[in-house]
Amino acid sequence: MHLKNWRVWLGSVLLAGGAALLAWCGWVWYQAGLAQRHARESLNRPPVQAHVAREHPPAIHRGDVVGELAIPRLHLSVMVLEGADDQILKLAAGHIQGTALAPGTGNIGIAAHRDTFFRPLRSIRPEDLITLKTPSGVSRFQVSDTEVVPPTDVQVLDRAPGRDLTLVTCYPFHYIGPAPKRFIVHARQVS
Repeated sequence: MHLKNWRVWLGSVLLAGGAALLAWCGWVWYQAGLAQRHARESLNRPPVQAHVAREHPPAIHRGDVVGELAIPRLHLSVMVLEGADDQILKLAAGHIQGTALAPGTGNIGIAAHRDTFFRPLRSIRPEDLITLKTPSGVSRFQVSDTEVVPPTDVQVLDRAPGRDLTLVTCYPFHYIGPAPKRFIVHARQVS
């Protein structure tokens, strides 16, 4: 009889734990969806003084809306916030500080988690089109190549021919826990 009670207790604990984990996952997804919606509304809101913004763009701070990244063939659309720390990447893709911003020149670096927003990158191919909508307008890029590098290889963010936009996520995509490598997508600007 004692063994039966122990099994019932263990089953109840496991069931309650599973329900708590499911509720936590739901809360995280809800927060990310809410952040995406607010960021999209912010990006689509007309600027108060458009002529002043073009002459002197405002400084960008951690958490500010940078733009919206879309890869139509992969049905990927994600808002991009300034910063690439864990708090930002829970809510959106993150613009890697120190890299270029559209519409300027240089290599724009954007990162996101492989198990959330950048999951579709596992199916990306050369020639895929990427759009980046910012308050300054829409830029279009075409994927030139992909590569897998160690996390210490930050040279992938350097300015180089064909590197106008670089997407970064963890690799392998199916890995459980902190992945040992990074999957890199390079794209060149086409308009």
